[in-house]
Amino acid sequence: MKKLLFAGTVVVGVLSLAGCGFWGHNGDEESVESTQQVETTETTVAEKKVEEVSLIACGDNLIHDTVYEKFYDPDTDTYDFVPLYSEVKPTIEKYDIAVINQETILVADNDDVSNYPSFGTPQSMGDALVKTGYDVILTASNHTLDKGSATITEQLDYWEKKHPEVTVLGTHESIGDYNTIDYVTKNGIKFAMFNYTYGLNGYELPEGKEYMINVLDDKDKFIKDLKTAENEADMTICFLHIGEEYIYEPTDDQVEYIEDVIDAGADIVICAHPHVIEPYGKVQTVNGNTGVVFYSCGNFVSAQDEIDRLLGGMATVNIRKTTEGDSSVTEVTDFDFIPVVTHFTRSKERVYLLKDYTDDLADQHVIKGYDGRFSVAYLEELFDEIAGKPFDDTKNNTTTATTTSSNEEDEED
Repeated sequence: MKKLLFAGTVVVGVLSLAGCGFWGHNGDEESVESTQQVETTETTVAEKKVEEVSLIACGDNLIHDTVYEKFYDPDTDTYDFVPLYSEVKPTIEKYDIAVINQETILVADNDDVSNYPSFGTPQSMGDALVKTGYDVILTASNHTLDKGSATITEQLDYWEKKHPEVTVLGTHESIGDYNTIDYVTKNGIKFAMFNYTYGLNGYELPEGKEYMINVLDDKDKFIKDLKTAENEADMTICFLHIGEEYIYEPTDDQVEYIEDVIDAGADIVICAHPHVIEPYGKVQTVNGNTGVVFYSCGNFVSAQDEIDRLLGGMATVNIRKTTEGDSSVTEVTDFDFIPVVTHFTRSKERVYLLKDYTDDLADQHVIKGYDGRFSVAYLEELFDEIAGKPFDDTKNNTTTATTTSSNEEDEED
């Protein structure tokens, strides 16, 4: 926006003195009238506008039977998962955009609620996530097709009718939806968001309905859409279900794929699926492009019974857009990885920030009965060992992003 300011009065004329005193021999005073010409100039000064967004993204919301059974009321035949997130809700609500990977498909009929290997999670889970503060739901995972394609439609219908304010990524009800890039605008910053999964556990979509789930094998379309978004959004974020389970480092294929999406325009890449945390930081591709990458956020909720699978991380990113005149620059100003722990006893389950977790709670955890290492100190040591400090290939914790414009499987997964 242009703002016109007056730079003051500029005198461009001069005082004209044809005679300075008396003229002639008779002493008559001849006065010469001075003229003054004033010209006012307009100075255009570009107004500087700064807009900011904070984002948090959580890992796998993996709902086993020993999770959903704790939140079931047999008298009403209903599930209430709100208490599961009560300890982290105040943190989630602080962020402008909150994202979670809903690993398991939501089902309308409680008779379809089920455990591994074909998960089915009550739709009331969606209600709990919204009440906790999430407004972006990731639905493309290796378990998306566990209940068939009709349940994908059922889940999309639930989100559209019950929570139309929520952005659902990764699955589609039509070919037109599949071919439409998802944009989210917050605080004046426009984000393009993508959610893709590596596979579907061997299940296949019906012929003609391949559009229903975003899969990484459809790379040509993915890259094309990223390049389109580069010209339309202030910043592009990719949420990928990718990697190898239960290892603490990204695979070579994972690293290569992520570098390809960064080269195509992705500024932030946040991954899920390995069920354990992996490193995070700023990546520079061989082509010189940079992006902030979280290689795995691990589990957010599960009933898995290994210490490293109970330790997760919440990716946080702060974004700033600075506009002067017709030009803007959008950048990641900082990022962090907040450790969380899934706590469960025989009758209770909660997610805690690791900083709020105590050894008294750790002593009550089911896992303590067969793995005495489980403690706050051990969890902190493990987190620090894997991802305690961000790697930084460019030696700079601030990365200018896109816009400089002039207009399992084991038995438990």
